[in-house]
Amino acid sequence: MATRAAGVPDWWPYAAELPDWYVWRDICGLVYAQLRDTDPAVLVRGEDAVDLRDAIRRAESLRSCSWLG
Repeated sequence: MATRAAGVPDWWPYAAELPDWYVWRDICGLVYAQLRDTDPAVLVRGEDAVDLRDAIRRAESLRSCSWLG
């Protein structure tokens, strides 16, 4: 298992993949991300950083296909 420095969020390795997303962890341990400057808000959640990254990819895929109707 990889170690990480104290205070470094576990989603940090994926930060370059999601520059338009604001990410935080709630007090229950779930990780959330909100796409900046969207109306209505685009919000996804995951149990860990990998799950959140996958949820973000799904949300971005759905947004890119929204022109299909």
